[in-house]
Amino acid sequence: MTRKAGTTVKIHTFKYFVRDTARSIKRNTLMSIASVVSVIAALVILGIFLVIALNIQHMTNDMESQLELKVFVEKDATEEQKDQLEELLKADSRITEIRFESKDEALQKMSENLEQYQGILQGLEGDNPLPESFILRVSDAAEIKEVSDSVSELDGVDYINYGEGYVDALMKFNDFTNMLSLAVLLILTGISVFIIYNTIKLTVFSRRKEISIMKYVGATNWYIRVPFIIEGGVLGLTGAVLAILVVRNIYYYLLGAVSGQSALIMGVSFAPPEAVLPSITLYFMIYGLIVGAAGSLFSITKFLDV
Repeated sequence: MTRKAGTTVKIHTFKYFVRDTARSIKRNTLMSIASVVSVIAALVILGIFLVIALNIQHMTNDMESQLELKVFVEKDATEEQKDQLEELLKADSRITEIRFESKDEALQKMSENLEQYQGILQGLEGDNPLPESFILRVSDAAEIKEVSDSVSELDGVDYINYGEGYVDALMKFNDFTNMLSLAVLLILTGISVFIIYNTIKLTVFSRRKEISIMKYVGATNWYIRVPFIIEGGVLGLTGAVLAILVVRNIYYYLLGAVSGQSALIMGVSFAPPEAVLPSITLYFMIYGLIVGAAGSLFSITKFLDV
């Protein structure tokens, strides 16, 4: 019987919270709309940066997957040395792919890349000066220099080329975009919390007498806080849902605008919607809920000291 009564009280309390939240939002329609719009604006701007960051990450991963180390074999290396070198390369867990390129293959590739100089290259078939090489790919682009340093010490290796300057620039650019996205996130979070804080603060101020009476009759601080926290959460969540729709439509529009065009750089393209939108949707929902609730929680604290 006691358990049933306790359940009834909890249900009644929950209904009170929901009813009070709805009444507060309706009573402060203009400020509630302003809060939702501010969340939408902040999240749409943030969403644009996130889309850019996720696409840069996608393109960076594509370019990283195409990075190769070209290990040139010494000209006087024997077949046994080449076989031993290949076995040592296969034993390195950081190396995911190994491909041997003969002198003839190297010359053919050069001919394809330098079509305008075919006349000059035609006389090299009998006396090919190009070295043999192993072309490697690594599991993590951040380890490419480390792999290069260790492989360069193996017997039979003449020198290694992997575009060190390009790899360093790619890693720095990736780090820069991550830091920029984090900075934008922090700034827009502060703006959203500030706006929702002031919106809920006006609501609390208009009900300060009611809050004082509730305190005097024995209502706990959390009993008073919960409706305002729910209100802030609802406003933040509403803004997040609408922002998701805006960002989703913008992204599909952009993908449609560039469809059929050539890839951007080195054969990489925009990230597909399924690689971008689920992450943004989840993040926005959590973000809107937490920012809205936090803004309300901060705004009501000073009014509970009566």
